[in-house]
Amino acid sequence: MTAAELDARVGIVGTGTMGSMLAWQLARRGVQVLAFEQFSPGHDRGAVGGETRLFRLAYAEGQQYVPLLWDSLRLWRELEDEASTNILTQCGGLSIGDPDGDYIAGLLASARDTAVPVEGLSTAEVAERYPQHGLRDGEVAVLDEQAGYLRCEQAVLSAARVAERAGAEVLRHTEVTELVEGDDSVLVRTADGSSYRVAQVVVAAGSWAARFLPPQLASAVESRRVLLTWFGTDDIDSYRSDRFPIFIHHRDGQHVYGTPTVDDVMVKVAGAVTAHPVPAPEAVERRHSAAEIRQISDAVGKFLPGLHPEPIRTDAFTDLYTTDERPLVGRVGNRIAVTTGHSGRGFKYAPGVAAAVADVLSGTADPRWEFMSPDRF
Repeated sequence: MTAAELDARVGIVGTGTMGSMLAWQLARRGVQVLAFEQFSPGHDRGAVGGETRLFRLAYAEGQQYVPLLWDSLRLWRELEDEASTNILTQCGGLSIGDPDGDYIAGLLASARDTAVPVEGLSTAEVAERYPQHGLRDGEVAVLDEQAGYLRCEQAVLSAARVAERAGAEVLRHTEVTELVEGDDSVLVRTADGSSYRVAQVVVAAGSWAARFLPPQLASAVESRRVLLTWFGTDDIDSYRSDRFPIFIHHRDGQHVYGTPTVDDVMVKVAGAVTAHPVPAPEAVERRHSAAEIRQISDAVGKFLPGLHPEPIRTDAFTDLYTTDERPLVGRVGNRIAVTTGHSGRGFKYAPGVAAAVADVLSGTADPRWEFMSPDRF
């Protein structure tokens, strides 16, 4: 099939976090893109919602991600320039916990080995500089001054808009039902009975991706419900970004994370309730149970005593997790690739992953990203 007979060089299934970034990365390289979105970019049904996501360079979850984070830092700024908007606020980031625990030790080792500058703070120093946090005696903090938060919905909308401006086509409210890989193209069928032919396809459908994966990969992923909560305070000035960095706090098996206020009313705190599997992303329960509210309220009372412990806003979203909590990024067929299964961690390095996928499609895959290859399953 000739290029003139194709509807696009690359089709993208989904324009959430990864799909929107990939459309932008490909379009700016001059690649003809046709993206399919069952809702619309920036919708609130997938993993994008919730106003903010954390950005960090000191990364205890794996040193192999740090080059992606550096790439993404540069690319976030480029997206801001191209879209004329603000996405990333680098207000610093605190990681708090037991100095002898796995998290702080792993964070310091990662920062040291990847040359990410950090500052260690004692219990007393945290109490003086960041009194919003309730630390137990002996706990310490690690300050990553380049960390901050991303405006997630704005990022997705901006990437989709810039991609379209560069020539990409986004078919909104167009659900993909089937991908049929042929020798020279991929047939994309949609719920309205239409069909399209593209040279290559990338599945970036988040919690909906499993239906397009080979059986061995579909059995290695699950959609999970992720809970988010926001809290009020009598002193909102103390929780603005110039005084209150993003944070992660581990203690005795409890875990919370959060961001400064972005609306001068509420402070986002989440993480105390573990994400758990759901049978279908479209049927996720977005309201919190009384037990879930008690759990997060108990954690907020311990870790952030200046906040009112009862949430004034709650929500829930879904994300796709792999069994080893590493992403699936790479080819799953001769003409089909995936970027999915980012396990609740992918937003911060999304543009870096998108650039990596664009390289895969062009035949110049970077061996540094082999740890995300679907071939491990």
